[in-house]
Amino acid sequence: MSLDSYTDLLRFVLSRADEETDGTSQRLTDAGDAAIEAWRELTTRYPWLCLRKSPPGAVLTVAPVTTLTLTVLTAGEAVAATLSATFATSLVGRKIRPSGKAWATRITAHGAGTAALTLDAAPETVTAGTACTIFQDEYDLASDLGLFVDGIWTQDGSFIALKGEEWMKGRYPDPPDQGWPAKYFCRLTRRRARFSTYPSAVERCEYPYNYEPADPSGAGALAIDGHLRPAFAEMWLALLFQFKSDKREGAAFQRGEQKLRRAIIYEGLLLRGLGMLSSELEEAPYG
Repeated sequence: MSLDSYTDLLRFVLSRADEETDGTSQRLTDAGDAAIEAWRELTTRYPWLCLRKSPPGAVLTVAPVTTLTLTVLTAGEAVAATLSATFATSLVGRKIRPSGKAWATRITAHGAGTAALTLDAAPETVTAGTACTIFQDEYDLASDLGLFVDGIWTQDGSFIALKGEEWMKGRYPDPPDQGWPAKYFCRLTRRRARFSTYPSAVERCEYPYNYEPADPSGAGALAIDGHLRPAFAEMWLALLFQFKSDKREGAAFQRGEQKLRRAIIYEGLLLRGLGMLSSELEEAPYG
């Protein structure tokens, strides 16, 4: 049996657990549940090279807008504001900072080609005709983003390092300054990131990352490489034994862990090769 697909491995695991493999096993649902649990454990255990996204992720920054003025007649939350002229594209998701103010607010509503805005919260009114800067320091990244391999690379080859959100807020409070390339970025959500400073022009950024694969099913080839599939099978089998209260659970678990340890060693060789000059220790994804 090739063990290339979910279907192959399901038959293998059911057979090892002394269950029918023709679809009549009373443990078929348990086997499916065990597969998902084992899969998620394995794919998040280590940054496997087979889950490296190719091509890497890419995002374009936006240039700040400094040619408009702002009016805010009422302070408060979810307040209306007006720009001095219409703007062709939607500004939702950007921030706006009135000239001379120490605060910035988020634009939560704006229709393309209009001048009316809704701001999330304005602590004071803004006199008509006040100059402002509309900028964007937060960006949505790939929907399947898992772990960053290192950080973000700008179009001129500069490196933007990943930091924790609390670290960023302590050193680069909101509103940020303009400056590019930014020195750091942090994750705000699973796929949204904030730069330490906002860009002054449209810039292309690229970020290598490991994606999170969908749960396995069907007869198609699994997303993981062949050397990981025996470990996946043993982890899956151990969980199925657990559901059955089968005393063979411990042995299957140990076999799975041994195979994972050997796989991690092999992954190191895949990344560094066999040459003496290239065989240096890799830093962890988060430094």
